[in-house]
Amino acid sequence: MVYVYPLRNVNLNMTSLVGRKSAYLGELYNMGFNVPEGFVITAKAFDRITRNLREEIDEILSSVNLNDQVDLEKKSNVARNIIMKSDIPGDLKEEIESHFDSLNSPYVAVRSTVASNLSGLSFAGEYETDLFVTRDKLVESVKNVISSYYSPRAIAYRIATGDSSPIAILIQRMINSRSAGTAFSLHPITEEPDYVFIESAWGLGETVTRGMVTPDQFIISKHSRSIVNKKISSKSVKLAYDFDNKTHDIIDLDQVQMTSPSLEDAEAVKIANTTIAIENVYRRAVNIEWAVEDSKLYVLEVRGIRRLYPEV
Repeated sequence: MVYVYPLRNVNLNMTSLVGRKSAYLGELYNMGFNVPEGFVITAKAFDRITRNLREEIDEILSSVNLNDQVDLEKKSNVARNIIMKSDIPGDLKEEIESHFDSLNSPYVAVRSTVASNLSGLSFAGEYETDLFVTRDKLVESVKNVISSYYSPRAIAYRIATGDSSPIAILIQRMINSRSAGTAFSLHPITEEPDYVFIESAWGLGETVTRGMVTPDQFIISKHSRSIVNKKISSKSVKLAYDFDNKTHDIIDLDQVQMTSPSLEDAEAVKIANTTIAIENVYRRAVNIEWAVEDSKLYVLEVRGIRRLYPEV
């Protein structure tokens, strides 16, 4: 049985095996979009890793009180420790490390992706992501992301929704971004479909997705492919990797960079063009996460946007 697939070999027909995040990115990779190379540890691998642990974990969680945060966190920690103390089967470990070596990259990003065919479900933020992971930390990182299946938020989310979809693990070459952010193929507030709405900040994209700064905003017309409005905010910090200490650091920005645009106008238009192209591929409004490294634009994630006001 195949437990790990190169990202270039996955598509939307494999969603229940590799997760929607991986499936979308695999398709875009093969269409020529700039998607970081990577591989997927499948939901079947997740099942194999956790199979002999679930009975013990389920017993622990059977009496969890969602109204008692202390109880929830205590039982979550016990469940996660069971995962972290377990061993990944030797053949699977070798397969994972072999795929890592094929990337020819010293660092990777390790992300969860929910293996479900139900497009309406959103688990954004429920599971953990590890960034700048090295080969010697890879297996521990995979176990950490798997263990986040039993984080307090994830436990509560699954109980509330009644969904127990497994996860797959997406591992990609780490993009050490100069700037990063999000883009919507319609305005996220007004839902105007004629514009692309971009938010951007310095450093890693988590500064935008976690609300760590007020990002720069660019609005681009789909018709003229030009910027019709932009707001450059005062961005006090950026999230970056300290290669000496091997930690993520929140770095204070000097006055010049704080008030400087995190994107050039031409880069904003390029992001808009990419967002429009992806929207045209899937024939629906999309939200993407993107990053710029060495002046090259990368697509890191794609989600469909659920319209508040569906077209008649």
